[in-house]
Amino acid sequence: EHHNSAADHNLQANFVSELQSRRRESNESKNSKIGIGLEQVQVRFQSVLDDFTDHKLSIQELRDYVEWDKRWTWPFEKYQPIFQLAQYYQIPLIALNVNSEDLEYVQKLGLPGLPRDRLQTYIGDAYVQVTTQLYDNNAC
Repeated sequence: EHHNSAADHNLQANFVSELQSRRRESNESKNSKIGIGLEQVQVRFQSVLDDFTDHKLSIQELRDYVEWDKRWTWPFEKYQPIFQLAQYYQIPLIALNVNSEDLEYVQKLGLPGLPRDRLQTYIGDAYVQVTTQLYDNNAC
């Protein structure tokens, strides 16, 4: 997949549409769910994605509220068919990208520089406990 290729994103949208159609025909959609992961959207904007798929936001509001033009360099319009398809079928959109502010902490100070509550955004609590104990004991 090339980020700047409309053809690639249209292929993705066609794939999701075909998958959704086949799932409905076979009644699979009742037993399992699918989602669309977005490396382009930071986890801090998950609620925006949820509101969009719940038809509470327009496509332009989605673009604005995830700060697409500030945080992602590729043209929004090329991804738009996927977003609209997800909204139409109410397929969950999942934010996969780390928050840029958190990335700055880690780049400067390593994982120990990330406050515990922010670390928990990305990894489970049990792992956070072990990780912070290791760093507190200077084991890493």
